[in-house]
Amino acid sequence: MSWEAFRWTARTPAELLHTLGPHGVDELVRQFMSASWRELPDDRRTLSDLKRAVQVVFDRNMKVWSAIRKPSPAAFFENLLPQPADGFLRQALVLCWMMLPRAGGRQFSDVKRIVTGIFQRNLEAWDEDNRVFTKGRGGKKRAIKSAKSVGDSKSRKKPVAKKNVRRK
Repeated sequence: MSWEAFRWTARTPAELLHTLGPHGVDELVRQFMSASWRELPDDRRTLSDLKRAVQVVFDRNMKVWSAIRKPSPAAFFENLLPQPADGFLRQALVLCWMMLPRAGGRQFSDVKRIVTGIFQRNLEAWDEDNRVFTKGRGGKKRAIKSAKSVGDSKSRKKPVAKKNVRRK
């Protein structure tokens, strides 16, 4: 087991949360996806190719994770392929496990559910970003409020009533 793995597994969930923040697992999942993008050959860097590549890495690591029978620091890092994408994903799985509260019992199924949700959320975000950068916003316009109108009701102008004027 590496010294880094020992450092992580020797911390309490509260220490990990304080040090790495609630976004720690999400950040590692994004790094896994980014590493997968960089590993694709230049002529195959498309979103559909990325989705296939990250799904292969995700499925492979989930299979290894599911095969762990007794949680231990050494078991978390066995059967890890040397590619950066695999490393980031396994770190995300381990970090998720280590950040779950120890009171009440942690379950491997919780880790799989949480990391799968974060992975799916990131895939959807990449889909949305791809649409924005390849096709534009698609007609969806968001209303932008001015700084004056946010929270200050006195600064908002009241609509002026229209007078009913007849023309002769």
